[in-house]
Amino acid sequence: MSLPEEMARIRDLAEAWIIRNIGKKGLFTYSINPYTGEKSEKNNELRQLMSSRTLAEMSVGNLSLRPVHRRNLSFIMNTWYREERGIGYIEYDGKSKLGANAMLLRTFAASPHFGQFQSKARAAAEGILALQNADGSFRPWLKEPNYSFDAKYLLTFYSGEALVALLEYYFRTGLTRYFDEASRSAEFYLDEYVRNIADNYYPAYVPWHTIAYRHLYELTKADKFAEAVFTLNDKLLELQDRSYRIGRFFNPATPQYGLPHASSDGVYTEGLAYAFEMAQRTGDEVRAGRYLDAIMLSLKNIASLQYREKLDESSLPFYAYRGAIRTNAEKNRWARIDNAQHTIDAIQALGNFLGSKQASTFELRL
Repeated sequence: MSLPEEMARIRDLAEAWIIRNIGKKGLFTYSINPYTGEKSEKNNELRQLMSSRTLAEMSVGNLSLRPVHRRNLSFIMNTWYREERGIGYIEYDGKSKLGANAMLLRTFAASPHFGQFQSKARAAAEGILALQNADGSFRPWLKEPNYSFDAKYLLTFYSGEALVALLEYYFRTGLTRYFDEASRSAEFYLDEYVRNIADNYYPAYVPWHTIAYRHLYELTKADKFAEAVFTLNDKLLELQDRSYRIGRFFNPATPQYGLPHASSDGVYTEGLAYAFEMAQRTGDEVRAGRYLDAIMLSLKNIASLQYREKLDESSLPFYAYRGAIRTNAEKNRWARIDNAQHTIDAIQALGNFLGSKQASTFELRL
């Protein structure tokens, strides 16, 4: 079905900016300040690869994007990809993180050129399993950094990303080994993150584990996965601002969960889209309405952060930032690549799950 007009506008502007944001070498500009024209000297391979996966998915239905996708994928393979003894992985700055390797596998699985990369995708899947412990938990690094790190914190991001990657690879190939191993890891994290949520809660794991459990519910119809999705997302809604910057995911009562950030808003919204679909699938109309309302508020906030008008203060041409999404409404004017990428993925997911009557209502309320 067609998306509601305002939702499609947010997505289309963000997609156009992402495509314009790819340099000649095939790498996305990581972050830009439209007011000053500065480009960040920082980079993050995991966020780059999340955007690579989004571009791969966009190019499935848009043939004109395939050369851009191939250029981006060529950069990744020629610059960051390594393979040793059947293990494929991303190496960046001497390190190899589980999350980046998961996003590499997701990019392969989403690509219209998957057939050309089947052996590399299999190696990347094996690279993820190389970081799986006997109890199903993961380790965060294939090649560790030379500084101390908080593995538990890193895995609030990486563990769900790895689960989603393995399941998407299973959907693409039908290779049951990867479904079985993802299921084994899911059992560990159901205990860690859902049954023991009071002790271990951190909102970053909610969207990735939501997507993974939704996939596992689709494959198994096991009630425990639906219940996990609801437990996680009911808790997440406590974070959404309903009084000041309405719709953003930030609660000043819990500053330990991070500062306001459009990237977080986008990925939480994507997770809520899957939770909404789960509520619909199981006939839970109350939760479906609650999740859809939260999504509506979030997208309204994200739309307010999107650069849609030419800035008189900026010396940059309008196309350089049109459609980009600033990090927050306070002091951070920078537009980072994953701010746009997560928003695109959220809207795409929601569009897949909305019925025509709901879409019409959503458009009027937004």
